[in-house]
Amino acid sequence: MELSKRIRRPKWTDARLLVGAVLVVVAIVATYLLISAANATTRVWASAVPLVPGQVVSADDLTVAEVNLADIGDKYLSADAGFPDHSSVRAVIAAGELLPASALAPIAELEGRIVAIDVAGSVPTVVDTGSLVDVWAQPSSQGLDDEGVDPQQIVTSAPVSNITREVGSFGVGDGARIEVFVASAELADVLGALDGNSVLSVVGAPAEVRAESGQS
Repeated sequence: MELSKRIRRPKWTDARLLVGAVLVVVAIVATYLLISAANATTRVWASAVPLVPGQVVSADDLTVAEVNLADIGDKYLSADAGFPDHSSVRAVIAAGELLPASALAPIAELEGRIVAIDVAGSVPTVVDTGSLVDVWAQPSSQGLDDEGVDPQQIVTSAPVSNITREVGSFGVGDGARIEVFVASAELADVLGALDGNSVLSVVGAPAEVRAESGQS
């Protein structure tokens, strides 16, 4: 009889049981919130076409992508916040890439301008909108006694914003007009080479490797 009195079922009011029950509830809620956060998505801007510095970016150039909220933080532009007017990008954004917030800039703040360059020779087929090119200038010969001057590279890794091949003034199937974003430090050399006394050529440049590509 004495033994049965000593072995009694614990009461729910026992402090240790209450603490244990609270910890179980907290663990369940924390797990639920963690799973919910992992599955949560948000709408951000992505490029529908290649975006190039100097080009005014509009909503028509963009598309909306659903991405995992845990992966983005504040790195990318929310599609629910609209898009700033008169904005461009600081570097080439390939079609399909998410648009990093750090890549956006007011177009007036960019250190460079888009310049149209007429190229008399053929242009590599790999050169297209969004690709990078080097621009070379070869002064025109002034006569039979002119030994000529070696071509000089006047632009390095310039992003192409537009290209029109087979420009008629150079003959059928030859020549192109290429619009490239030229850095301010190289503008003087480019404008000087556009005086008609130089033959300009472009070659494809290796793509830049960005530490943060923006790929989802």
